[in-house]
Amino acid sequence: MIFAWWMVAVRYRCAIFVLAVLGLAAVVAVGTLSPTEPEGLVLGMFVAMVVLLVLLVLVVRVARRGVPTGLEVSGGAFRSPRPTFFLGLALPHLCAIAIFVLVGSWTARYEHTVNPGWLLAVALIAAPIGLYVPGLWRGVGVILTPDGIRSDGYLRTLMIPWDALADVQPLQPADARGEVRLTYTRPELLRGTGGLLRRDRIYFEGTDRDLIADAVAHYAAHPAARSAIGSHTGYENLQQLHADATPARRHAPEPAQSRWWEIAGWFLLVALAVVAARPWR
Repeated sequence: MIFAWWMVAVRYRCAIFVLAVLGLAAVVAVGTLSPTEPEGLVLGMFVAMVVLLVLLVLVVRVARRGVPTGLEVSGGAFRSPRPTFFLGLALPHLCAIAIFVLVGSWTARYEHTVNPGWLLAVALIAAPIGLYVPGLWRGVGVILTPDGIRSDGYLRTLMIPWDALADVQPLQPADARGEVRLTYTRPELLRGTGGLLRRDRIYFEGTDRDLIADAVAHYAAHPAARSAIGSHTGYENLQQLHADATPARRHAPEPAQSRWWEIAGWFLLVALAVVAARPWR
């Protein structure tokens, strides 16, 4: 149930993100114009941030047990689902930014002073959001077509023709989750936008890593099979190929320790420091 609601939210993630930005901007404006110290608004945003972080951790834990592990067959392509956990990170992050902005803007308005340290703190806490907003907006995933692979990464989109890939693809590291390593014979055929660092890997969410690794290795080595990409028959064949895969063809993924609690902890520490300091007093 939790993950089902999350997927509904993901479907409208762009609208939710925009509404969150506008709503928090309105809260900051009201707090800044308030003649009294906006402690209630700061506390409210802090509570909202804590609740959102707890929900994010729950969603990630549930998703790891029940997230779809296959590919979607649509539009003549195989597409990875995009649960986009960045939405769950962006919302509490926006709350943290709003807390910082409100505290400093109220102080600047009524004490007629702007603390350079406050400006630096706002810039530092706001800057990281630019690293994952592109991934949040379009999702992180791959699309396999008869012509090649489209990889929508965190900050870039990479187009990989099948002819650019080597016939033999590398074994995947056991501890690499949400990515597949690639080997090229004709890297000059690659096209893309954004940061093109690490062109030797593709990123995705919500899909069995080994399924995509098997698909890439199979279609890179068997050009005749590429015409079936995007069809239900082709997907059934791919699933059978994946089921018959042996350990010699790939490594099985190993569970990696979650870092979501660490991220949540940093947000909480920062917000607690701001609330406890109450610089308007």
